[in-house]
Amino acid sequence: MADIRSVQVAEGFHVSAPQVEGALISEIHFIYNEVFVDRDYLKHGIRIPGSARVVDVGANVGMFSLFVVGECPDARILAFEPIPEIYQALRENLSRYGAKGVKPVRAALGGLPEEQVRFTYFPALPGNSTRHPEEKQLNKKLVEEQLGPEAVDRILGAVDVEAEVLRLSDALRDWAPEGPIDLLKIDVEGSELEVLEGIDGSDWRRIRQCVIEVQDLDGRLDAVLGLLDAEGFTVATERATNIPDVLRHWMVYAAKEDAQ
Repeated sequence: MADIRSVQVAEGFHVSAPQVEGALISEIHFIYNEVFVDRDYLKHGIRIPGSARVVDVGANVGMFSLFVVGECPDARILAFEPIPEIYQALRENLSRYGAKGVKPVRAALGGLPEEQVRFTYFPALPGNSTRHPEEKQLNKKLVEEQLGPEAVDRILGAVDVEAEVLRLSDALRDWAPEGPIDLLKIDVEGSELEVLEGIDGSDWRRIRQCVIEVQDLDGRLDAVLGLLDAEGFTVATERATNIPDVLRHWMVYAAKEDAQ
């Protein structure tokens, strides 16, 4: 397993994150650049209003939640992260930066509530942890091609953990039963459609914007786009920044007209 360590990702900005001794890849720096430098979640007209309500699904160590707090200090954020070590780092980061408007929840989201579900945790690459490890074959092939077969276990050595799965609509009833959800951000390593299936029609009507990272396997991108279109969103897509095209990662930006 990894140790939770404080890592400097920019001048004056340290975050807690799982770290493996001798890691070949610095994933936490990649996430920092994606969120804070490239501002990948604020493209194609996506914006965060001053007192926004934001749902962060796949919160990881809290980088996006901290970004939202920096942009909008009065925002309220519901942040889901199922992996125990990553969740510990998330809580440490929220405490470190006094992000009292963020409510962390150690759970995944899906189409049905489930008490104990097996997840695959990659200590050296925690942001790739997933309920669907069979979908990591492209990642393993890429690592082997670029770094050699001996690197596969060092980067994608896995540990099984268990977590609860909730429906988003059930969680919203406790956190924000009425009023708009200004932004739904999803980065869940293969469970995108399952998360969306856990949203009731009444809550779809409340959601103003979505940003979803989708790995386009088995027609998943088209399925996500079709669902968003049916719920009244205008949608734009682009290849995920700095991720090799062979991994088929796309960013989906969706907004309703009155959110622009």
